[in-house]
Order: sequence, then structure tokens, then C-alpha cells
Amino acid sequence: MKDYFKEIKEAKVILRKKSKDYKKNFQKIEQFIKAEVNEIKHLKQNKQQIIPEISFKDLNTNNNSKVIDQIKRRGCVVIRDVFEDNQISQWNKDIEEYIEKNNYYEKQKEKAGLDNYFSNLKSGKPQIFGLYWSKTQVRIRQSNELDIVKKWINHLWKFKYSEYQVFDPAKELIYADRVRRREPGDSTLGLSPHCDAGSIERWIESNYQKIYDKIFSDQFENYDPFDAKFREKTDLIKSPAVSNTFRTFQGWTALTKQGPTDGTLQLIPIAKGMAYVLTRALLDDVPENELCGSLPARALSANNQYHKLLLEGLVSIPVMNPGDTVWWHPDIIHAVEDNHLGKGYSNVVYIGSMPLCEKNLDYAKKQANSFLKGESPPDFAAENYETNFIGRATLDDLTSLGKKQLALEDWK
Repeated sequence: MKDYFKEIKEAKVILRKKSKDYKKNFQKIEQFIKAEVNEIKHLKQNKQQIIPEISFKDLNTNNNSKVIDQIKRRGCVVIRDVFEDNQISQWNKDIEEYIEKNNYYEKQKEKAGLDNYFSNLKSGKPQIFGLYWSKTQVRIRQSNELDIVKKWINHLWKFKYSEYQVFDPAKELIYADRVRRREPGDSTLGLSPHCDAGSIERWIESNYQKIYDKIFSDQFENYDPFDAKFREKTDLIKSPAVSNTFRTFQGWTALTKQGPTDGTLQLIPIAKGMAYVLTRALLDDVPENELCGSLPARALSANNQYHKLLLEGLVSIPVMNPGDTVWWHPDIIHAVEDNHLGKGYSNVVYIGSMPLCEKNLDYAKKQANSFLKGESPPDFAAENYETNFIGRATLDDLTSLGKKQLALEDWK
């Protein structure tokens, strides 16, 4: 068993030495965050747009520079009208039938507790479903519409360098994820503010240290959250609570209408917000072998004790209509509202963007085996509900694009 607490102490020594004065470095970052949070509060108070939005039909027009600047500042975007209402309505019905026909609720009770990520949720009717291979999910993932969306958001990153290209923005691999079907009145699914894809690794792992080098070494103003270099090389602690791939964006597609108070997604829309979390952990009031509450093999913690200022920037996403999508940078702290106070189901299919690179291809090949067997993907607890499910997607349901995205056919 690795001694992560010893590694944390050692990493703090290294990271503090990168700065002439790590306390002043934090104060500079704190002032930036304070200004960003104040602006977010002002916009919220005046009911003005905080999270950038763009229509699917406008993605590849020539007047997007202002929206792109906002996305790079906010670290997130809502892309509207990706799918037609009738199609989404049918897909929503199809997945409901898939759940009921295969008696998912009874099977879920037998395997409760396998999923560490959601282990702190109260027992009861599930709101997050350990389903990955329904025909609805597969059809959305391999759709031409999402292919266009992902190519567009991947190009927001800097990915080409003289030494090498981090990823291919035009070739997408599938990161199979779950389904949320949150019923009105639910109070079990609230998720406190957190970040996926690494917790303590962001301080102790050598490639993460390179990614965030400018933050620690008094060059915060030159730090670019959309610089992909080294992000595909990070080595994460294995856990069913952690994504072991490089996703340019996390995201989901709305199957039903939902908005604030409907138990929906919340974001801290500050692309550079991670700098506050990273440098805050180096201050002297944090125990030497701790990182403000972040633990190995768990999601990165953001909490009131250490991150109160940053958490003041937490906002719910705007009203989403069926067929809209939302995307957020892997460093964006996000949460889920504690209560669903609305009247209708709040349903989404989780879909991130995982472009072609060696790290992601290795994962996709393992995941392809999971698809063929109907098992849970490698990043998730081995619940394996779908191995014998009626109506599960098979090889015959994949298009040529779908096969390439699942690493079942080579990209040319």
C-alpha cells in the first residue's frame, strides 16, 4: 500500500519551492477568483447569462469568436438543439422501456453498494442507473450530431506542439457512461461540489505538476486551462470513482426539460478556478499531509472550510430543453442540486468527449470488450446488469462511425 500521506508532504515541499513566495502567489490568485465570483454574482442577481450558449446550427459559422472567448473563460458551454424534440422523446421512452422490461429496479437492490462513487447516497429508488449499452445511449453517442459537436469543442483546445500532437480532435472515442432519471421530489442524489479525473494526483503526480507548473511558479496569468500538453499522460489512482481517461469535456444530453430547482447540474464557471484549489492546499493552516479534504481514489473535494470564496461562484445551469447538451472542462468544479422540486422527470444521458490519443485508445479497447459482453466499462464498478438484458445494443446496432468510436474498427 502506497503511503500517499508521505507523498503529499513531499509534493508540498516541491510545489512551494516553485514560487518565490507561495503565500503571495495564492493571494494573487485569490484576488482573481474574487473578481470572477463577484461578476458571476452580479450577473445572477440581474438574471443575465452566465454560462455561454450556442445553437448547434451555428457551430461552424464564422461569427463565434465572442462565444469561444467566453467558453475559454467560463470552462463550459450549453449547445442548444443538437437533437430534434420528437427523436429525443422517443429515445426517452425507449430507455424507460429498457429499464422496466429488464426488471432493473429489483436487480439494482441486489447489487447496492458496489458503486463507491455514489455510496454515500441514501437507499431507495435509483436516480443514477448503472446502464451503459441501451440502444438509446449507443444511438446518441454514435450520432452525426454529436460527432459534429465533439469535433467543435475539441478544437477549443491547444493540442499540437512541435514535439507531438496530444490528440486528434477529429477522431472521437466513446466514453460509455450512465443515465440519470431523477424523479420529482427526489432528495437522494445531491452531489457536493467536486471534480473528477484525479484528486490528490493533481498535486503529487509528475504530469499534473507539469500541467499546473505556471500556477505554482508565479505565472498564473500565463496559465492556459485549454493547453492539453501532458494531460494525456497523467497516471491516476485506480478506483471505480475515478475516470482514467483524458476527456476534453464532461457532458450530458437532456432527454427531458429541466432547469434550476429540478435537481440539475451546478457549475463554478471559472476555467482557472482549479488554481485556487491547488494553491490553497499549500497554505500553513492545512495539515502537512492533507490537501484540503481531498482523498486518494475519490473525487477532488471542494468544501466550505477551505474553498468558501470559490463556492460562492456555484450556479445552476440554465433551463435545458430536450435535445440540448451541456459540456464542462475537466477542471471545472461541479455539483448536483440536493432536491428535485420540479414536476417532471429530470433525465439525461451522460456523454463526455474523449478524443483519440494513446491513453484513450488503450481504455477504449478494454471498454470494447465490455460492450461485446454487456458488462460495465472498466472505469465503473462491475455491476454488470446488462449481460442478459433484452434489447441491449450489439455489434449490429453500430454504424461504421460507432465501431471506430468503440475501437472495434480502426480509424483510417
